[in-house]
Amino acid sequence: MFPNMSSCLLHPRCILLAALAFLCVWAIFGPSGLRKELSFTPPMPAPAAPAPPLSLPHLLIPNVGACKSSGSQPFLLILVSTAPEHQEQRDAIRASWGALREIHGHLVRTLFILGEPDYNHWENIREVLKWEAQVEGDIVQAAFTDSYRNLTLKTLSGLAWAARYCPNVHYVLKTDDDVYINVPGLVAELDKREKDLQQRDPNRDRILQGGAESGEKESALPPAVPHLYLGHVHWRVYPSRLKGSRHQVSEVQWPSERGAFPPYGSGTGYVLSAPVLQLILRAAGGVPLIPVEDIFVGVIAKKVGVAPTHNSRIAGAARYPIDRCCFGRILLTSHHMEPWEMKSAWELVRGSSGNGDKPLCSWLQETLGMLRCWMLNWWYF
Repeated sequence: MFPNMSSCLLHPRCILLAALAFLCVWAIFGPSGLRKELSFTPPMPAPAAPAPPLSLPHLLIPNVGACKSSGSQPFLLILVSTAPEHQEQRDAIRASWGALREIHGHLVRTLFILGEPDYNHWENIREVLKWEAQVEGDIVQAAFTDSYRNLTLKTLSGLAWAARYCPNVHYVLKTDDDVYINVPGLVAELDKREKDLQQRDPNRDRILQGGAESGEKESALPPAVPHLYLGHVHWRVYPSRLKGSRHQVSEVQWPSERGAFPPYGSGTGYVLSAPVLQLILRAAGGVPLIPVEDIFVGVIAKKVGVAPTHNSRIAGAARYPIDRCCFGRILLTSHHMEPWEMKSAWELVRGSSGNGDKPLCSWLQETLGMLRCWMLNWWYF
């Protein structure tokens, strides 16, 4: 007979069940690497049918040499979606995680993607943006009205820029200017995936620049970049028909008989590997332009046979209190960050206040992993 509650705490069976429950939580959500995702790595996608060429607005600030300034192509390119008037947010990123250029021998580049402002003070802001672009060298601007409903155009413009002017990049992270990125943690995660792939099958994902389908010449891209679409995945999301909503998707763009959208990575932060980036851009011209950009990317990924991989360390829309262990070790992204919070989190993680030798996490904090960060999120927000 199972022991009653009064004696359960000391009963060996209860202790065993509690230990098993703890190990299950640790295996799924902890930092041990046993199981950070809830989905498996998808097989290589089948070739997609040719789509019409993708038509995108021309670039006002092309910044064509941004990926060449360091002398070699980056391992990770971070494309930050920002608004023209968000200079404070951009400066906060430049003064924090965006300042990182190399992690364990892997080059990293952070760029800001934006459109044109939609109000009457265009001349003044245009000159300010030109000055900012010249001084900072990290802005790419395209000729479309910068608004939430044009986020898909902004994202596609950034991805197309990456494919054209940063052709040998391994991974592209699309994110927003209110998201804190744990760049060392993300680079380590992606590097581990490449090494695991090389050990399993050195010939699995050798990719071609320009593609064999078009008959273009092959180029020397990295030999083992996985087909990866990594993010905080949303499942079974249905279109909003609410008129005036910034998330509205019309019946023409997504008919009701199609049901829920395919799984997709939250637009606050998702990673596309180089092979998946090429597949997305080749197929994008044949898909109706859905104004919700992360859903649009998920729809194209489904079309080309790429399944998103969920990682619990990518926070999605969740906001977390600033914590040295969560921001420095466990989480890969955190959303809803004000500029001053971005700097505070960076200073705490980097130890600029004199704590440089202090470990990011205690043994217990690292063991609890995401479970502890979720508890902090629940407690504070």
